[in-house]
Amino acid sequence: MIRILHTADVHLDSPLKSLALRDPDLRERVQTASRTALTRIISSAVERDAAALLIAGDLFDGAERSAQTVAFLTVQLEHLRERGIRVFYIKGNHDAENPLTGALALPDNVHVFDGRGGKVKLAENVWIHGVSFAGRHAPESLLPKFPAPVAGAINIAMLHTSLMGAAGHDPYAPCTVGDLTAAGFDYWALGHVHSRQVHSEAPWVVMPGTPQGRDIGEPGPKSATLLTN
Repeated sequence: MIRILHTADVHLDSPLKSLALRDPDLRERVQTASRTALTRIISSAVERDAAALLIAGDLFDGAERSAQTVAFLTVQLEHLRERGIRVFYIKGNHDAENPLTGALALPDNVHVFDGRGGKVKLAENVWIHGVSFAGRHAPESLLPKFPAPVAGAINIAMLHTSLMGAAGHDPYAPCTVGDLTAAGFDYWALGHVHSRQVHSEAPWVVMPGTPQGRDIGEPGPKSATLLTN
């Protein structure tokens, strides 16, 4: 059995200013929420003996950057490398505007899809497809950049998109759920909208939501999805 964990919108070091202003007593917890969330996701991938972790965009938060962020992220990804867990990452709108993402020396278990799109073989009959944002805006659909699904295999596609629009989110990489379900992929690992939404189950089209402040495995809205075959 192959297990794959799908997350998105970690927004490392996001200041979450509005939340902190509403409750100053939470300020310290808020400032570390994104790192805590990623640490829990990494631990979950290890505990579940996952073959891969999918990060469907906005790992970073805009122009927020620091050497400490890079060091923290590298350590977390190394934990996965030591366990033989691969990481597939597409850049979302926040990643594309962050200068860190163009200069990171990530561990060799991490594959970052570029703006041209591509596919990578994970296992004998499992392929991961992805397209990153080439810039901070993606006013047109990115679907034409996806390579065709591999015949006879399980095909998982990663896309950062607002679909046809979502309240509180800028319109990026627009497409319809119908466009996705007709593309021939078995699972769409989406990112961008911060609330969890399962748009389709045949095939699966899943927006996991932002992981900050939530625990995998607890009741209520989830922030990561575990795929098994």
